[in-house]
Amino acid sequence: MNKTTKFLVLTPAFNCAKKIDKTIRSVATQTYENWKMIIIDDVSTDNTSSSVRRSANKWNVASKVSVNIRTEKYGEVRNTLDVCSQIDDDTVVVRLDAGDWITDMGCFEMLDIVYQKYSPAILWTNQRWAWSGHSICGPIDRNVSVYEQPWSSSHLKTFRAVELKGLNEKNFKDDEGDWIQIACDQAIFLPMMERARLAGRDLAYLPIVMYHYDIDLENPELFTEQRSQNQKMSAERIRERGYIE
Repeated sequence: MNKTTKFLVLTPAFNCAKKIDKTIRSVATQTYENWKMIIIDDVSTDNTSSSVRRSANKWNVASKVSVNIRTEKYGEVRNTLDVCSQIDDDTVVVRLDAGDWITDMGCFEMLDIVYQKYSPAILWTNQRWAWSGHSICGPIDRNVSVYEQPWSSSHLKTFRAVELKGLNEKNFKDDEGDWIQIACDQAIFLPMMERARLAGRDLAYLPIVMYHYDIDLENPELFTEQRSQNQKMSAERIRERGYIE
């Protein structure tokens, strides 16, 4: 086992030029140093990639932060699969959405301790929605399919790259055979978690708030707008279909 865990922070981004600085700062100020960050500019129209470079220079991490610029829309699922297919199996991927941020400078230190001691397949932490105390995160019942349980393994989501490799590609596509574009976190993580659960691998929940989810909870239409409804329907279909071996 490595003496220290190698982290790759993976951040898909679309039109996040005004918010990406907080995201990068939260990674750049980690006391743990064995990390790199890939930000994927998924056909943004607001110069997101330029903002990434400015922020990386400002926080003195230009050598550790790279930006991949897409010329066609990939979406979160395809972007995640593409990057993870090109990295070492033992690298721990940290999924951090553009505009959100890690809450504490010592988060990677704590994650390293858990990965070194217990070597979980997948590890997620607690979170906060905006500045409220609201969170959907929690442990799971390892005796029940993750597809049959509430979605509680949300941000901060981390996993060893090998856990995403070799899964049936149908898990990541919709009924028409296209890459899933919404409810992507469940599309990516549920098949990983289910395969690991069936194999008896450790799925670890760390009940420490490590993730700030930048969401407008004061918007009265937040959960009724069309995107939210589409997300709900997509998640329900993913769960109804279940794990595809």
